[in-house]
Amino acid sequence: MPKRRPAPGTPDLFSDYKPAPVVERYAEDSVRAFDLAGRLSKAVAQTLEDCGMTRSQVATAMKDLLQDETMSKNMLDAYASQAKEHVISALRLAALVAVTGDPRPLNMLLETAKLVVVPAKYEPLIRREVAKDRQAALQREIDAADAAWRAGK
Repeated sequence: MPKRRPAPGTPDLFSDYKPAPVVERYAEDSVRAFDLAGRLSKAVAQTLEDCGMTRSQVATAMKDLLQDETMSKNMLDAYASQAKEHVISALRLAALVAVTGDPRPLNMLLETAKLVVVPAKYEPLIRREVAKDRQAALQREIDAADAAWRAGK
């Protein structure tokens, strides 16, 4: 049976649909820099720009989360500047991600390790797929053993 063609003038409801990305990343040109520290500075700056909070608000929330009185807007400014020698620490980066809700800085850093940060709600699906991969490997092993057994008869 031939495929039905839509009636003329009928819009395609899904033509403009673009699902939200599961793994959030920066546009490649927005974090381009000479080295990883420069890319991280640009990532921090981009996250601060996109988060909808002032840098003072972010610094205060990070200070409260970390219980770190030394955390300040000036520190955030230094982390976001490629001209400064300051690179954000892992704890402060985790706090930045928690406060802003933006996992992109972590994803940018993890690219070299071929890892990604995904929302926790997807963990059961990932576990399922890993289990299915193990199951398929076991089935291949069983099939190979069966073939060897039949060949030996």
